[in-house]
Amino acid sequence: MNLMTATKVSRSNLTFWFSFSLMVAVICGILALQQAFSTEYVVQDDARQHVFWMRRFLDPALFPNDRIADYFQSVAPWGYTNVYRFFATFGIDPLLLSKLLPMALGLVTAAYGFGVCYELLPVPFAAFLGTLLIEQVVWTHDDIASASPRGFMPPIFLAFLYYLMHRQLVPCLVTIALEGLFYPQYVFVFSGIILLQPLRWEQGRFKLSTEEKDYWFCSAALAVAFLVMLPYALTANDYGPTITATEARGLAEFSEDGRSKFFIQDTWAFWLYAERSGVFPAFRPVTIAIGGFLPLLLRFPDRFPLIRQITDHSRILLQIVATALGLFLVAHLLLFKLHLPSRYTAYTLRFTLRSPLPSP
Repeated sequence: MNLMTATKVSRSNLTFWFSFSLMVAVICGILALQQAFSTEYVVQDDARQHVFWMRRFLDPALFPNDRIADYFQSVAPWGYTNVYRFFATFGIDPLLLSKLLPMALGLVTAAYGFGVCYELLPVPFAAFLGTLLIEQVVWTHDDIASASPRGFMPPIFLAFLYYLMHRQLVPCLVTIALEGLFYPQYVFVFSGIILLQPLRWEQGRFKLSTEEKDYWFCSAALAVAFLVMLPYALTANDYGPTITATEARGLAEFSEDGRSKFFIQDTWAFWLYAERSGVFPAFRPVTIAIGGFLPLLLRFPDRFPLIRQITDHSRILLQIVATALGLFLVAHLLLFKLHLPSRYTAYTLRFTLRSPLPSP
């Protein structure tokens, strides 16, 4: 087989598994649509908080003097709000749109997920398996299905990783800006990963990159992150400052039996798997545990020869974990200034564990 034929076969194989990955995303989206339209009054749980007030775009007189509607409108990110506002100008009900958007979000997530997995291990079938795990992660949680602000995080996050690994500056800056417009707290995660880019592990110790372009890339990315977050820092909140940890401890809502329970007595649960405070809440699907075997497989390259094909991009997995754990601890120290600590680890660690594994 000559080189040209091998290249065609390789591209054909890549196209097949990429298309198969998108097909899986479509199937998941169809199943979600069936549930969303099963009866007239089905509304996703998070949409009852983040989307209901947007019917004001169709009828400004709705929810008069409604403090709950006013509050959720005040905290909705600019980009997220204006996506719904744009479609409302064509008469599309925001609640209807919230049922349609998950299909599109799932497809974009699958596309970039496949790209990221292929950059880590350039084997089309392995990239498909990684994408399959990604689809399991996003569809067994409420994120994408809710079409709420956090529903836009998975596709933007994976797009950011893809362009970062390719060192494509402009698309990378665009993803940082989009994250700030749709799910701003995750800009801190992006920034942490960017800060770690010049760091290398060579000959048993950490070294800083000697490439000047690495620092220009990081400087530009951090500048965009700063600019996109600046309006949130300067804008006054009509509902007062964020509640402090001391104040929250005195409220029943944050107690073990409260609606927004945070302070629970079980120390292991509080730090490990509690929904809002734990480092890894909702460990599902359980198949993501497969990713934990990667460090073990790296020790046996002869038994698992595809290990040798894992690229240098794999260091980004460690950078994601380090950033997530660092922000998790900072969020606990600054409770609740950086929102809920679990938000910084739940998504990132799930995506890290679903990385493709080589076969023996």
